[in-house]
Amino acid sequence: MPPHGEGFVGSSHSHSIEYPDDSWNLYSMLDQSTTALNVTTIRDTIGIFKPFALRLTPSPVIISDADCEIIVIARFTSPVHIRKIMVIGGGNSDANHPSFMKCFVDNDTIDFTNVNSLTPSQEFNLPINRSGTVELITAIHPFTNITSVAFYFNSNHGGSDITSIQYIGLQGEHTHYRRQAVNAVYEVLCNGQDVDHAKDETLGSHHLH
Repeated sequence: MPPHGEGFVGSSHSHSIEYPDDSWNLYSMLDQSTTALNVTTIRDTIGIFKPFALRLTPSPVIISDADCEIIVIARFTSPVHIRKIMVIGGGNSDANHPSFMKCFVDNDTIDFTNVNSLTPSQEFNLPINRSGTVELITAIHPFTNITSVAFYFNSNHGGSDITSIQYIGLQGEHTHYRRQAVNAVYEVLCNGQDVDHAKDETLGSHHLH
C-alpha cells in the first residue's frame, strides 16, 4: 500500500526534517545526476534547488562560463507533477539575472547543439525577482508525470556574457516510487504571490495579481 493510503501515491509536502511544511518540495526528489551546461562550477547546480526558506541566500549559485547561456537539467528519482516554478538570479547586479527561460520536459539529452531546433514545453519571460515572490504557472499537461526537465536560459537583463542563478524552486506533487505514475489530485500551497495561468501550453505568464 502506498504510504499515504490506498489510491494516493503523491505528496505535496516536504520530506525535510528542518522544513517539513515546505510546499516548494521537489528539490528533495532530485537525482544526484542533476547537472548544468556552460557553468563555472557544475557541482553547485543541485544546490540552487533549495528549500523555499533559503531562496534568498546568495550561495550556492551557478554562473555562466563562455557566454550568457545556461542549460540546467533536473532529473528526479521518481515521476513528479510540476505546477509552479520560481527563478531568482544571483550576484550583486540585476544585469546578470536571467530574462528568458525555455523548459523542455523529459529530454535530458538536450545540449547547445540541439536546443534551438527543439520545441519547448513552455516558455517564460523572467522578471528580476530579488524578493522571491514571482511565481511561474506551468501548463498542466506537459508537466504532469515527468522524470526530468531541462531549463534553457539564453539571455539576461543586462545583455552581458554573465548570467547568474541562485535559486530554482519547483512546487508540485511527487511519488515515492521510481517510475510509478502520479495520480493524486494537486492542491496548491502558495508561499508567494500567484500569477495568471498561461493562456496556452507554450507561453507562461509572470504577472502578479
